[in-house]
Amino acid sequence: MNRVRLKVAVSLLLGEFCLLTFAGCEIATSAKLGSGPTFSLDGTGHLASFTIYAPQPGRKIATPNDTTSEVWSVRVSGSSRGELVARMDLLYGRVPSGFVQTVPKNGAATALVPGLVYYFFAETTGAPGAEGFFYMDKSMPILIQVPGLCESAFVGDVKPVKCGTSESYVEPRDLEEFVRENRVVK
Repeated sequence: MNRVRLKVAVSLLLGEFCLLTFAGCEIATSAKLGSGPTFSLDGTGHLASFTIYAPQPGRKIATPNDTTSEVWSVRVSGSSRGELVARMDLLYGRVPSGFVQTVPKNGAATALVPGLVYYFFAETTGAPGAEGFFYMDKSMPILIQVPGLCESAFVGDVKPVKCGTSESYVEPRDLEEFVRENRVVK
């Protein structure tokens, strides 16, 4: 009886694997953070670029897609469609094989300052990318949500605004409390 159940279970698993393989299902890119910071990516897409944004001077939270705030960015080199993100680990400041660093143009990436919230964007082809905010703690980055913060535009003069409005986004007074309340738990 147990042998029959095992055969059925194996058959179902093989069937699901074949279905996913032949159907070409795309799995959105996901990201987990580790020390360094390290971004552990997964999914079925291919990494085209990866960018980290810092807060503007006088602010504590980065604005998404504000090209003037980029502190580190890499892009696939040549005509390649990029490396598969499945089980990919990206260490901040280390350029992966097959990529070129575009920010900073010359030299090493600047250190990320503890006590600030950064934004990352993993642009992929073949599946949705990944993006998110992280608070740079003294020991580890902490993935957080920043409810209500949007960018005013995707190109040009990008400003932090309340989502769905043109009103300026007001940062929290106590950033550490904000991080505790908006921590992403996975």
